[in-house]
Amino acid sequence: GSLEMHPTFLTISNIHSEIRMKATSHAWACIAYIPVPEYIEGEFSGLLEAHVWHKCMDLVLQNLKVAAGVGEFMVDPMGCWRYTFTPLVAHIADLPEQTMIVCVSKNTSPTTLAMQAQFG
Repeated sequence: GSLEMHPTFLTISNIHSEIRMKATSHAWACIAYIPVPEYIEGEFSGLLEAHVWHKCMDLVLQNLKVAAGVGEFMVDPMGCWRYTFTPLVAHIADLPEQTMIVCVSKNTSPTTLAMQAQFG
């Protein structure tokens, strides 16, 4: 099978963007490698790929979803324990990944109801 995988990174929002975007600052943590399955070309290969991606993300972010709902004790940079809630507030993706995440075809906008003929 294929060994192609997509890394999934996580960062926190209170790091200044100039620092966060420098590779040497190590502000991002790789939390998972999501497999890219290869299917025999067929009517449902794209749907199956999206299902695998969603299931993997569900498993990887399971603890984060619990912490967002009921909270979790974590240590802050000063060493003090804080009761925190960790909502996932953004997901950065390119256009093919966006269309796969929202389960629409390649010719449809991932954020509106517009079809390719309406793009202009």
